Amino acid sequence: KKTKKWSTTKSSDNERAFNTYILDPIFKLFDAIMNFKKDETTKLLETLKIKLAVEDRDKEGKPLLKVVMRTWLPAGDTLFHMITIHLPSPVTAQKYRAEMLYEGPSDDACCTGIRNCDAEAPL
Repeated sequence: KKTKKWSTTKSSDNERAFNTYILDPIFKLFDAIMNFKKDETTKLLETLKIKLAVEDRDKEGKPLLKVVMRTWLPAGDTLFHMITIHLPSPVTAQKYRAEMLYEGPSDDACCTGIRNCDAEAPL
């Protein structure tokens, strides 16, 4: 019997929580939308509390999937936020990337300008 309870005992029939609570709903929604199962799609949208705009309710297939995923899991905003937090600034990054970006000698004016992120340096 399959239950949705946390278990500390290891068993061959245990499924990881990530699969059960994250991946399975995504796969079910994807399958319902892409296989044009309108009733199942409607039920899943209600279960997941996904509200669609009036103009999006009549869409089917890939256009509907795009709208649903943007509404439910706005990855763009999340990725942008994580990138701005974790990527170094250009000034910091250029110090160690200059040698990969510039093929000339590392001690000439161009490489120094790239390394220092100097807008006035020669190209």
